[in-house]
Amino acid sequence: MTTFSNSRLGTYEQCPLKYKYQYIDKIKVEEAKTVEAFMGSCVHEALEKHYRALKLQKHNTLEELLAYYNHLWAKNWSDDIKIVRKEYTAENYRLTGEKCVTDYYNRYAPFKERVLGIETVEYVNLDPEGQFKWNVRMDRLDYAGDGKYEIHDYKTAGYLPKQEQADEDRQLALYSLWVKENFKDARNIELVWHYLAFDRELRSERTAEQLENLRKETLQAVKKIVSAEEFPAKESNLCNWCEYQSMCPKWAHLYKVEALPPKEFKEEDGVRLVEELSVLSEQKKKLEERIDTIKQDLIDYAKQIGVEVVFGSGKKATVSIRKDVDFPPKHSEERAELISLLKQEGLWGDVEDLDVFALKKIIHNRDWSEEILNKLKPYQEEKTTATVRLANLKKEE
Repeated sequence: MTTFSNSRLGTYEQCPLKYKYQYIDKIKVEEAKTVEAFMGSCVHEALEKHYRALKLQKHNTLEELLAYYNHLWAKNWSDDIKIVRKEYTAENYRLTGEKCVTDYYNRYAPFKERVLGIETVEYVNLDPEGQFKWNVRMDRLDYAGDGKYEIHDYKTAGYLPKQEQADEDRQLALYSLWVKENFKDARNIELVWHYLAFDRELRSERTAEQLENLRKETLQAVKKIVSAEEFPAKESNLCNWCEYQSMCPKWAHLYKVEALPPKEFKEEDGVRLVEELSVLSEQKKKLEERIDTIKQDLIDYAKQIGVEVVFGSGKKATVSIRKDVDFPPKHSEERAELISLLKQEGLWGDVEDLDVFALKKIIHNRDWSEEILNKLKPYQEEKTTATVRLANLKKEE
C-alpha cells in the first residue's frame, strides 16, 4: 500500500529531486523552519485550541486566544528560524499572526458551528483495490444541516488566489471523497478556505463527475511518481525555502564557496572559470555589435558605388540585397481580415492556414486580376533585406 498526501505530491511537482531526497532516500536534514511556516503553525494551533474548547462548551475570549498564540510564539521561537525576506523582522510576522487570529475571531464570533472533526487523520482510497491511499487531514469539518457539510482550511499565506484557482484545488476536493464515503447523508460538500491575512474566505463545490475525474487524475499522477526512474532538479523561487539546497546540484557549489575568504573565493576553480567566461561573453557581445555595424557600413558602401562584391586583402565581402513582402502577424486583427478576404475571393484553398511562403509565391507567379492585387496591397509591407558574406579570395594557380 502506498500512501500519498497533497504535500507529498506537491513536493514532486515542485521538484522531483527534492521528492527523491525526502521520500525515497529519506535523507534527514536539520530542517531550517521558515518564519512563514512557524507563524502558520502558531495560528493553526490557536484556532485548533479554540474549537476543541468549544466542543467542551468553553468559549475563549479573543484576549485568551491571543495570549495563547503569543505564548506559543515565545515558547517555540528560535533564532534558527529562517527569515528569507530580509526586509521584514520576526516581530512583523508575529503581529501578522495576531491580526490573523483577531480578524478571524471577529468575523465568526459567536461560533455556533457544529464541528465534527478537528485536524483529522483519515485516508481515502484512490483506486478500487486500495493500493494507493490519500491522506485526509482536514483543519476542520463542520455539519451545516440538511445534508450539507463544510471542509475548512486555514491559510496564512501572503497571497490571495482567484476563485478559479479555488475551483481547481486538489487538496480539499479529495478530502470531500472521504466525507461522501463516510457520511451517506452528504448531499452537498462545500470547500472553504480562510485566507486569514486578508480576512477573506473562498468557497467552492465539486460535482460527482468532477470528483471522480480528480480521483483518476491524482491516481495517474501518483503512479507516474511511483514508477519514475529519474528525478531531475527543478529550479524555482521556492529553492530559497528548500532544506536540501546544500546538496542540490543546482546550488551545492554556492554552499561550497560562499564561506571562503575573499582571496580563496576568487581563486577557486569554478569561480575563476565563471568569471573568465563572463568576461569573454561580454567581449563577444561587443565584437558582434561591432561586426553588425561594419556589415551595415559595407552594405551602404556597396549601394553607394553600385557594386555587389567589396574586396579586401585576401578576403572579399559579397553583399546581397533583395526585396521581400511581409504579411500581418498571427493573431492580429489585420491577419484575420486578410484570411477573410482570401476566403471571399475563393483563394483560401491555395494558401490554407495562410502559409506566408505559399502566398508570396502565388502573388509573384500567378496572374491575378488587378482588382484582387489591389485588395491585397493594404496587407502587404514591402521590405528590403541585405546580407553580407565573407569569403577567401581564390588564389591563382
